[in-house]
Amino acid sequence: MSCSLKYQLALTLLKGVGVTSLRPLLEHFSPEAIFNTATDELAEKALVSPHCIQAIANFKDWNRVEKEIQFIEAHHINTYFITDTAYPYRLKDCNDAPLLLFTKGKPNLNPPKTLAVVGTRSNSVLGKKFTEEILAGLQSYSEMVIVSGLAAGIDTIAHEEALRNKLTTWAVLAHGLDRIYPSINRRLALAILDQGGCLITECRHGEEPDRYLFPRRNRIVAGISDATLVIESNLKGGSLITANLALSYGRSVLAMPGRVTDVKSSGCLELIKTQKAQLITSAADLLLWLNWAKQEPNKSVGAKKSDRIFTEEEKIVLAFLEDGDEKHMEVLLQLTGWSPTHLAAVLLDLSLADHIVSLPGNKYQLI
Repeated sequence: MSCSLKYQLALTLLKGVGVTSLRPLLEHFSPEAIFNTATDELAEKALVSPHCIQAIANFKDWNRVEKEIQFIEAHHINTYFITDTAYPYRLKDCNDAPLLLFTKGKPNLNPPKTLAVVGTRSNSVLGKKFTEEILAGLQSYSEMVIVSGLAAGIDTIAHEEALRNKLTTWAVLAHGLDRIYPSINRRLALAILDQGGCLITECRHGEEPDRYLFPRRNRIVAGISDATLVIESNLKGGSLITANLALSYGRSVLAMPGRVTDVKSSGCLELIKTQKAQLITSAADLLLWLNWAKQEPNKSVGAKKSDRIFTEEEKIVLAFLEDGDEKHMEVLLQLTGWSPTHLAAVLLDLSLADHIVSLPGNKYQLI
C-alpha cells in the first residue's frame, strides 16, 4: 500500500475542512507535504482559511487512518485520489468532487460514455417497463456504463437490466464498503462485480447509510456521468436532487414524462415543464439527444480528407479517436503524455481542417 494513502486518508478526516478548502493546497503540495510543511509556508503558498491550517496542524487521528488502511488491504479495496490520473475526470471537473474514492472492483473510471439512471424507490409498473425498454435499446453500446445508486426501485431495475443486456454498471453507495444497503441487494452487488462493474463510495468503512449521506452519494452519481436519466420521481424525490446537481455540473438531464395524474411522475413533469430536462420516450430519443447514435462513415468525405498529409502528432491523435467515441481532453492528455498547450495546438489544427469536431464539455470526436 502506498505511503501517500496515509496522508490522503488524513486529509479526508480533517474536521470542518472540505474539498474546496483543500484543492488550493493540492495545487502546491502533495498530501504528505501538507502535513510536513510549516503552517506559515502553507498559508503563504495557497489561499486557505486559518481554520483549515489549524485543522492540519492539530490532526492527531492517525490510529483511525491506520485502521482504514488495514481494512483496505484486507478487503482488496482500490483507492483513487483526486490528483491521480485514474480518478474519473468527469467527477474531477466538479468543484465539490470527493478527495478520495474507494472502489470494490477495478474498472476504468474514464470510459467513453456514462449514463446515470435514477428514479423513485416505489416505482410503478410503467416505470419498470420503461427502464427495461431503455436499457434493452442500449444493448449494442457495450462501451457505455450505466450508473445508479443500488437503492430499491428504479436503481435496482437499472442495474439488473444493465447486467441482463451485457452492459457494465457501477453502483454508487452512501456508506462504507463493509456493508450493502439495502441488504436485499447483496446478491445484485456481487453480480455487478462479476460482470466487470464496481461499487463506488467516498465513505470509509464503518460509515452507515445516514440520511445526510444520500445527497452526497447523489452528487457522485451526477458528477461521474455524462448525462442523467430520471425515470420516475415525485416533486421532493432524491432523484430530483441528482438531476439538479447534474444541471449544476453542466450535464444533460433527460426524463420520462409518465402520466400527468401520477404523483410518481410529478418530479419528471416538473423538470420537463421548466425546461431542465429533455423529454424522452425511447432509447433512440436518448441517443439522438446526446449525439450518441452510431453513424455510418461517409466514404466520399473520408476520401476527400485522405488527401491531406498528416503530421506524426496528428496521426497519434487521430489514432486515439478512430473508434468514433467522444474523448475528453483529460483522456487525450493521459494517452499522449503531452502538455495541455501542445495537445491544444494539434487539436486546433485538426478541427480547422474538419477532421475532428470540438464538443461541449471539452470533448473531441472524429468526423
